[in-house]
Amino acid sequence: MRSAVCAEELTTTELADALRAFLGRNLPPGAEPEIAALHRAGTGSSRENWPFDATWTESGERSTHRLLMRRDPTSAVVDTARSAEFHLLEALESTSIPAPRVRWLDDEGTDLARPTMIGDRYDGSAHRGVLRDKNPLRLTPGQQIALARDMCDVLGRLHAVDIDALGLRRILQVPDGSPAEHELERWIAELGRNELEPQPGLHLCAEWLRDNLPAPPDRLVLVHGDFRPANVLVDGGEFRVLLDWELARLGDPLDDLGWYTTPLYRGEHFVPGRWTQEDFLARYTAATGIDVAPKALTFWQVLSTFRLAIIALNGVRNFCEWGSDRPAAPVDSLIAKVVDQVLAAEKG
Repeated sequence: MRSAVCAEELTTTELADALRAFLGRNLPPGAEPEIAALHRAGTGSSRENWPFDATWTESGERSTHRLLMRRDPTSAVVDTARSAEFHLLEALESTSIPAPRVRWLDDEGTDLARPTMIGDRYDGSAHRGVLRDKNPLRLTPGQQIALARDMCDVLGRLHAVDIDALGLRRILQVPDGSPAEHELERWIAELGRNELEPQPGLHLCAEWLRDNLPAPPDRLVLVHGDFRPANVLVDGGEFRVLLDWELARLGDPLDDLGWYTTPLYRGEHFVPGRWTQEDFLARYTAATGIDVAPKALTFWQVLSTFRLAIIALNGVRNFCEWGSDRPAAPVDSLIAKVVDQVLAAEKG
């Protein structure tokens, strides 16, 4: 996880100038790029999003392109390699996965002050409550169910991607042994790095997870790592693009399923009486042939909430040590929820 603040800060005007120079070096000679409407959008904790329009000359004609700059913030909840995310998205262009197209990478932040990648910008909106009664994107009931089913189908296609044909073992880390044990030990290490005071509840949950590791999957799959409605760009009521790939990894398909079905998110991911967890899992299994063992799913659900609690701890540590104005989610509440999940699992 990343917590250091970059020594060099650029104003928006300086960043636009740096961006124009960067594009000039990466476009064909004579492109003469111009930058317009560059602004910071949202307050993501693992990437800064900067939409902008770029106009340049190509084949003798000026054309305008809608682009998005994804840039490391001064302090981030998670630290992942920009090059891995960039090359993964490049590889996915040859598949049916609706991933964003990427164009350029400044992996070390040499040109844009911080590690940055630039890709296409799309129409539509993403909102975590898109399947809820409040319905912020104003979908019809039929559109909500169609979107929920499409999400299940996209996840199934994602897990069916041939990771060897795409060369993903060269792009993403291959877990040693069991993906479950690999992920658990990774997050236990993060717990040790981020607790400002002892967290006995989380250490208790860590021991339960160690005692309940599921069997390794039959094959490794591409795991998105943050698959949920909040990361789906919806346009005209339809699934357009799956966003936010910075947590992608090779692992167990139940990793994504546990994240999607963890109790903390069920109110956002399902439609009571019309699209339930059982409906989701049945459709997923029918499409993929992957059997979802209940005990294994419970492990991944608990680990998902365990991760969220540690991410929140990291947000608090950043707030205390680096002056961030975003202390992240309420840590005590998340710890209580993961402990409750462990107690419920023990009761059967």
